[in-house]
Amino acid sequence: MTPRGVRLTITRKEFGDALRSRVVWAIVAVIAAVSSLSAALPLLVPEADVGAGPEAAIGGASQFAGLLVPIMTLIAAYLSVAGERESGSLKVLLGLPPSRGEVIAGKFLGRGVAVAGGIAAGFAISGAVTAALYGTLPVAAFLATTALTVLLAVSFLGIAVGISAVTATRARAMTLAITAYLGLTLLWDLAPNGVHLLVTGRLPGAGVPAWFLLVRGLSPTGAYNALVQRTLLGDAGVAAATGGPAPAFLSPVVFLAVMVAWAAVPLAVGYLGFRRADLS
Repeated sequence: MTPRGVRLTITRKEFGDALRSRVVWAIVAVIAAVSSLSAALPLLVPEADVGAGPEAAIGGASQFAGLLVPIMTLIAAYLSVAGERESGSLKVLLGLPPSRGEVIAGKFLGRGVAVAGGIAAGFAISGAVTAALYGTLPVAAFLATTALTVLLAVSFLGIAVGISAVTATRARAMTLAITAYLGLTLLWDLAPNGVHLLVTGRLPGAGVPAWFLLVRGLSPTGAYNALVQRTLLGDAGVAAATGGPAPAFLSPVVFLAVMVAWAAVPLAVGYLGFRRADLS
C-alpha cells in the first residue's frame, strides 16, 4: 500500500471512530442550539442591548463558539494517540505498513474532517434559524464566520493531537488538554491586560493602543475573535478600539497566520516527540 493509501485508511478509521464516539453529534447539537439561542436573544430580550439584526446574531454565535469549539475539539482528539498507546493497540497498528508520521497525519485529518463537518452542520442549522427570525441572512459574513470557526477547531485539533502524541497515558493527556484550554481561552486575556498595565501604568479602558490588540490576538481564540470582528465590522471595529486606522500588523493575514501556526507547530512538536518515543 502506498503512503497516501495508508494515510487515507487511517483517516477513514479516525473519522469512523469520531462518529461512533458521538462527539461529532454533540458538536452539531451544541453548536446548533447555542448559536440559535444567541441569534434569538436580541428578539427575546430586547432590553439586553446586544443589538438586533442578523449580523449581531452571527457575532453572538461566534462568541459562544469561541468558548465551546476549543473544548469540544480537545475532547474529540486528546486521546487519539495516547489512548491507543496506553491500551497497547498502537503497537499493533505500527506493526502494519503505516509509519509514525502517517499515523499522526491520518489521525489529524480524520478527526479534522469529522469536527469540521459537525461545526458546519451546526452552523447551517443556526443559519436557517437566523434567516427565519430576521427574514434575511448575510450569506458572505455567515459563511466567513463558519469557515473561521472551522479554522479555530483545526487550531485546537493540532494542539490536541500534538498533546496526545507526546503523552503516554490518558491521565496526562487529559491534564495537558485542560491546561491548554484554560490557558488559551480563559486566561489569555489576562496577559494583554498585564502587559498594558506594565507599559502604561493602568489597565486598558475605552481606548487601547494597537499593539494591545495584537497581543490579545496571539492566541487561537484571540485571533479568531479578531477575524470575526473584522468580518462583521470591517476596519470600523479596530478604529473604534484604537481611535485610528488599523496598522499593518493587525491585518487579517496576520491573525490567519496565528491560527495556522497554532495548528501546525504543536502538531510538528508532537510528531517529533512521538517519532523518538519508546513504545515498548
